[in-house]
Amino acid sequence: MNSWHAFREKYRMLLQVEWSVMLAYRSESVIWMIGSFIQPLVSLSVWLSINNSGAGTGLSAKDYIVYFLGVLVVERLTRSWDVWELDSEIRQGTLSAKLLRPFHPIHWSIAQNLVYKSFFAFLLIPAWIVLCLVWPMARPPADAASLVLTLAAVLCSSVMCILIGYLFGMLAFWTNRATSIYMLYEGIHLFLAGRIAPLSLFPAEVARIASWLPFYSTVGFPVDLLTGRLAGQYELIWRGFAVQALWMLILGLLFRWLWQRGLRKYSAAGG
Repeated sequence: MNSWHAFREKYRMLLQVEWSVMLAYRSESVIWMIGSFIQPLVSLSVWLSINNSGAGTGLSAKDYIVYFLGVLVVERLTRSWDVWELDSEIRQGTLSAKLLRPFHPIHWSIAQNLVYKSFFAFLLIPAWIVLCLVWPMARPPADAASLVLTLAAVLCSSVMCILIGYLFGMLAFWTNRATSIYMLYEGIHLFLAGRIAPLSLFPAEVARIASWLPFYSTVGFPVDLLTGRLAGQYELIWRGFAVQALWMLILGLLFRWLWQRGLRKYSAAGG
């Protein structure tokens, strides 16, 4: 109990520190959040134009609007930026200071993610509720059960994204191209996660492969739950959560293995 109490107190102080840092740069955080709206809104405008041209996609204008609003919110609540921070810390040697602290460095990233995503949720969710009240086209056909499942899927996705970001960041132990390698992953993720278009518009074989890879689990699956696209399809819902659980296990084990070997390679002066 004492060890758990000490751990909780350390985490509380860590969250307070990260919250203070976020408040000091709150304007920058809002600008960063607004900048992230560009890709989902551009994709939405493109698909609405295609839909208005009469091309048959099987989806209505409301389907597209709700889907890409879901992408916008889910992506902000799950996105991880740890690859850039860890890459910089390893290359500049500032990771040394974190290694001397009583917490594993990933806890600093977890605390930072919790603070910033809570801040984004505080802004985005009420904004969507207001939008739904004044514009019925933005209302997702989701009930209370779907919202609970969406929340669980978003939490699992956040864990996956943090681990993925950290894994790519740890490549900086061996190469100075870690962020470049991550951008290659991002290019694939843009398509197979359902960020640029719903996976239902992709060839069936591509959608099937994406559903078993970590891409769809991080964005498309929570969005499909939120927008009611999986309503009543209990087999797909449970399979989605099973895939998330499997990838969290794989990524967690890979994280431990890569971290231990990375530290053997790490050396820094100063920091």
